[in-house]
Amino acid sequence: KVKYLSKKETMSETKPLGSSVDQENFRRLKSYQPWAFFVTFGGYFMAHFSRKCYSTVKQQLQTEAGFSALVLSEMDTTFMATYAAGNIISGKLGDTFNPTTVLAIGLFGSGTCLFMINVALWFDFEGFNATLGSLFILAVYFLFGFFQSTGGPVSTLQLRAHQNIP
Repeated sequence: KVKYLSKKETMSETKPLGSSVDQENFRRLKSYQPWAFFVTFGGYFMAHFSRKCYSTVKQQLQTEAGFSALVLSEMDTTFMATYAAGNIISGKLGDTFNPTTVLAIGLFGSGTCLFMINVALWFDFEGFNATLGSLFILAVYFLFGFFQSTGGPVSTLQLRAHQNIP
């Protein structure tokens, strides 16, 4: 024989908030959810946008800055390898430490790496010494991949925390 639960029995999975103070705090928390979503998504969008600009200037890096096709392919490989490894590491860091701090470090580090790439282009590191210029750019792209990798897993963690998703 099948026993059907009454409406009251099925609703017992969650407890209603008791006092009016709890309900007021819950209402305030819900009002901040759209703000938290847009700020977190905006940060992820800007990080994603900053790594897409490289693919649009590859031709100019080769013709105007003097980087060889080999160095450009090494930049891609270095970035993608550290980005892939960094996704795993960043996920663990976001779970272990304050996710907002991890995300802020990633965004700040990404901006610093982009600035360092511009410094290398402004001061013509490649023209001064091709080997050192290439190694500098590769080292910066190595760090850039790790900093960029904080965006995906940590932003997802932040969005989940603010949207009350289990």
